[in-house]
Amino acid sequence: MFFRKIFVTFGAINKIAYMQKNYFKLLTSIALIALLFLQGLWLYNTYLFFDNKIKNDLDNGFARSIEKEIYIRLNDTSRIPEGSIVEDARPDNDFYLNAIVFHEFLLSNGLTFSLETLDSIWSQTLSDDFEPVGYRLQRIDSTGKILEQINKSVREKSPFAYTIQRPIRNDRSEYLQVIIASPYRIVFGKMLLLLTISVFIAFFIGYCFFIQTKMIIRQERVAESRQDFTLAMVHEMTNPISKILMSTSVLTEGQSDDTIGINKPFFEMIRKGGNQLLSITNKIMTIAQFEDGKIHLSKKDIDVKDLFGNLMAEYLLDPSSAIQFTTDFEDAPVIYADPDYMVDVFRNLIDNAIKYSKAPVAIQIKTTKAGSHTLVKIRDNGMGISRKDQKRIFNKFERVYSRKEGRKSGFGLGLYYVYQVVSAHGGTIKVESVLNSYSEFTMLIPNR
Repeated sequence: MFFRKIFVTFGAINKIAYMQKNYFKLLTSIALIALLFLQGLWLYNTYLFFDNKIKNDLDNGFARSIEKEIYIRLNDTSRIPEGSIVEDARPDNDFYLNAIVFHEFLLSNGLTFSLETLDSIWSQTLSDDFEPVGYRLQRIDSTGKILEQINKSVREKSPFAYTIQRPIRNDRSEYLQVIIASPYRIVFGKMLLLLTISVFIAFFIGYCFFIQTKMIIRQERVAESRQDFTLAMVHEMTNPISKILMSTSVLTEGQSDDTIGINKPFFEMIRKGGNQLLSITNKIMTIAQFEDGKIHLSKKDIDVKDLFGNLMAEYLLDPSSAIQFTTDFEDAPVIYADPDYMVDVFRNLIDNAIKYSKAPVAIQIKTTKAGSHTLVKIRDNGMGISRKDQKRIFNKFERVYSRKEGRKSGFGLGLYYVYQVVSAHGGTIKVESVLNSYSEFTMLIPNR
């Protein structure tokens, strides 16, 4: 009943944590999207402002260039009759309207419009006030027919071209037209610094969101792993505790005769249950010491044949066990390590091989020399480990799904313990596995 309450409590906590996690993710995502949307909206409105301003400046610049061309001809006094009066020009008129009036006067005196002069003035205006861009100057009639043109790097039909048109006759029978290759180059040129800062801010916000999300996921995995570990520990401890309680109940309530022979199985159950609990607590404490760097290794030369011989004898004591060991220690009969910790490493790997294999279990153990190191390989004929799980099986609290048991089993500390011990010896460990075929753990242990 007590353990059931623990599982129900953890289930409720897990459900609340899951809801809070999703709620936080939703709020963070909405905030990020809103922030990027506002930044995009601000950039768009800024673009519209610059676009309208530059196009308006280009219109005014083209009008001023036409006026300059007209006034250049008007100042050519050698070709204008002395005492001539331009009747329609008035001070209260618009500057451009007066320029057209002067142009009509100049035409009546045989001074026609010079597109070449306008080209020179307009080119200088672009260079001074904007930036050099391709354009096409044209003089056209009211139907759009081209009467004269100067082309400077503009395609016939450019989707980005911008056209400015100004009349140069009072009856609007003729127009001057300039087709600018792409005013957007000028717009984006003006916005370059602003765009650079905005892109940097967007990337910075995105990066912060990525880091935050990564940290949340990592914290979630740690929390989930810790919870899984707690549940697994409760589950694993239930069996030995139940055996101890049952045995002590039988012995204390007089349900068993007070004879050594009859009581021996109950004492054995208590002993095994106590040892199992002690093994669990010792493993947890040892891992903590490894993580804190407080473990002192007593390394020495170990005869691997004797070490594995004793280990295999433990597993072969049960005559009903269907386990077959194959060994090869000829190439490297000795390893330099702490025997107490290293035997735990090998026991962990053999336990896993038996746990995740189908009968009959076939385990191959081989040691070989590798320069200044010794390779120790333990291979089984088990159900294999998926590529996804292979990347994280040495992580703390990481557990692999067991199809044999239909669930994730163990504490998630066994292979982490193996990794810590091998690393403390200055070695490395890796796994090679194929689903439904085999798993092979390879340890590289430094020699003396």
